[in-house]
Amino acid sequence: MMDLRFPAALIAASLLSLNGLHAQEKDAEPRTLFGSEHERKNGGWGGPSVALTEIMGTEALLVGLHAGWLIDHRFTLGLAGYGLVTDVPNKAYDAYLLDSGRRLNKGSQFRMGYGGLLLEPIIAYRSPVHVSLPIIIGAGGCGYETFGPLPDDFDPEEYDYRNDGQAFFVVEPGVALEFNLVRMVRLGLGASYRYTTDVDLPGTPADILHGLNTAFTIKVGRF
Repeated sequence: MMDLRFPAALIAASLLSLNGLHAQEKDAEPRTLFGSEHERKNGGWGGPSVALTEIMGTEALLVGLHAGWLIDHRFTLGLAGYGLVTDVPNKAYDAYLLDSGRRLNKGSQFRMGYGGLLLEPIIAYRSPVHVSLPIIIGAGGCGYETFGPLPDDFDPEEYDYRNDGQAFFVVEPGVALEFNLVRMVRLGLGASYRYTTDVDLPGTPADILHGLNTAFTIKVGRF
């Protein structure tokens, strides 16, 4: 009778070899940017943000919105913006107006707003308390509001409505500590530093918009 032990052993060895080669080929398979065996889970979120900063020696409040597309739990691509809601006076600008012969009904107020692209990597996203690194890249506008309630002796020929203003470019990198409160809500506490192009307004420091923000952000969405 033919001895079947050797052919059986050979078949088994061949199967093991083929399995090993398949595993090596699978491991050696090149990774691509737009395809992999890992199933990516995407989501989205949005929410308000409040930031405290300082402008020309005055504590100021910025109110804004953040929103984005969350890619594989690890990175947000979105939009963010802030607007100044606190009155910021500037006596140097008022003096410039008076020296220029303009009539002032009340002191001028500095106004500012900005927004743009939000890029936000997330570190240790599986943890209920984790870190994110938001950066805003965009543009904004700033200027002075010089008119208010009109005086009783208002004369249109004497009253000047013109406001000085300009646009600027902004980059604002930051870091935030995020807390997963419930499945669809996160709370972020963070800080960022606002870099802008120089401001060229009368009686105004060129780096007036450079400054530290401390922010409180609520995120609501699918994470």
